[in-house]
Amino acid sequence: MTTLYPFGYGTRLVTFEVLEASFRPRMHPEYWRRLANFLIHQGGKFGIGGGWRLTNPDRPGFAPDGMSFHQSQDFPDVQDDAYAAVDLVVVNPGYKHRAPMWSEVPVQGTQQALNYGVHCNVGKPGEDGSESWHNQPTELDGYRTWVMAGRPGLKPNYNIVLGAPRPTPPQPPTIPNPIQTEKIMAQFTTRTLKEGCTGSDVAFIQNLLNDVAAQGLLVDRYYGPKTTAAVRNFQSFFKKTSDGKPLTPDGIAGALTQQAMIEVALQAS
Repeated sequence: MTTLYPFGYGTRLVTFEVLEASFRPRMHPEYWRRLANFLIHQGGKFGIGGGWRLTNPDRPGFAPDGMSFHQSQDFPDVQDDAYAAVDLVVVNPGYKHRAPMWSEVPVQGTQQALNYGVHCNVGKPGEDGSESWHNQPTELDGYRTWVMAGRPGLKPNYNIVLGAPRPTPPQPPTIPNPIQTEKIMAQFTTRTLKEGCTGSDVAFIQNLLNDVAAQGLLVDRYYGPKTTAAVRNFQSFFKKTSDGKPLTPDGIAGALTQQAMIEVALQAS
């Protein structure tokens, strides 16, 4: 049976060949070697939501334009500029792919990260504004750190300890001829939630964030800094609603953000 990998932020599953053709061309070849090994070794659990960007959005949660490893950089060990970061997604059979939890990824500084040669390094588990999905080579930390070190290249032929291939875990069965029913449009009255708000609707949002994005919030009915950071993480990861309306990563749970949260919660249940 062919192993399929999650692709993008919807529900699409593709073969490894499609994933490679989509993300490898502009990527640093040594990073691709390690990332490909990690993805294969995980047996189709992880895929890639986003990779190369021509420009970085001028919005909270994104590095300044030109200072991101999602963008092409001048590495001395490759002929052409290359990028060296992706946003990981986890397969969620039949539903939108979800953000990985910190417990699932090779965290910066751990032995697992050293074994794979790649790490997730934006923030730390439990830290406000952290991004458990952002993955890049273990040699790379922040852009400024890399520049101050003289923009070094990646270690060639890094010794990967946890090597592929690995037995493929069972894939979810395909449901034949699913019953088609009429789509129901639910409407409800709510309010824009932001830092300082309190109430049962805040608790509702906190519960949703814990369920669909593993944010580990205390459900205290108070929209404090941790809730703001968790909402911003959600907005940065999912990026848009099911009908394509963009989410602004500002940490404010307005109508579109709440719509997206409910959609993801329904799909993940």
